[in-house]
Amino acid sequence: MTSAVSAVLLVAASAGAVADVRIEQAWLRAVPPVSPSMAGYFVLVNDTDQPLVLTGASAEFAGMAMLHDTSTDGEGRRSMSHLKEVTIPAGKSLAFSPGGRHLMLMKMDSVPAAGETPKVCLAFQNYADLCGAFQVRHNEP
Repeated sequence: MTSAVSAVLLVAASAGAVADVRIEQAWLRAVPPVSPSMAGYFVLVNDTDQPLVLTGASAEFAGMAMLHDTSTDGEGRRSMSHLKEVTIPAGKSLAFSPGGRHLMLMKMDSVPAAGETPKVCLAFQNYADLCGAFQVRHNEP
């Protein structure tokens, strides 16, 4: 009887647990149905005691996904550069947001519409792939 009660308590405790690595505030900017690409934004939370190395992403509807960073030079010109990897320090969060780091989904077979929540997966050098639902929106939440 005691082990049965312990098992129930363990399951109940696990159900309320928050993952050590998680995707929060995930969304994709809505684009016209003929667009070849769309941008994704999210906060990546690393509550582990080790740095995480994000190396890429994937989505079933996109033939290519890349991590990008947007920068502005001294004359106000903006440009995007490919990020081969991004390190999220232990116990920290890192935002991918408009005007900065973001996810570019390209070569799309189909374009998710506003209101849909397609699955996007993030790949790491030192952690299992992590997938989440990204809500397609016209504006930032």
